[in-house]
Amino acid sequence: MRNIALIACATGILALSACTTPEQRAAQATALRNADEAECTSLGFEPQTEAYADCLLRLREIRSQNAKTRALNNSRRDAFWPWYRSRYRYPYRY
Repeated sequence: MRNIALIACATGILALSACTTPEQRAAQATALRNADEAECTSLGFEPQTEAYADCLLRLREIRSQNAKTRALNNSRRDAFWPWYRSRYRYPYRY
């Protein structure tokens, strides 16, 4: 029983070490914002206009929708048999 607790603690520590710090998350958000601004500028929108703000908002919405789709697809996947559901779920069509 003690070994199980030790393994659980070690696993928890390893999992937490993979987390990002607030500074790293802020840097990622800044990088995304800069990339979005560069994209909208390259599309021809002028900064400090309503069309520019709309462009930034649409890019954020697209990224959010892609993240939701990715999460939904990951939740549908079977971790042990990833090919099972997609190919053999309903082998006979009626």
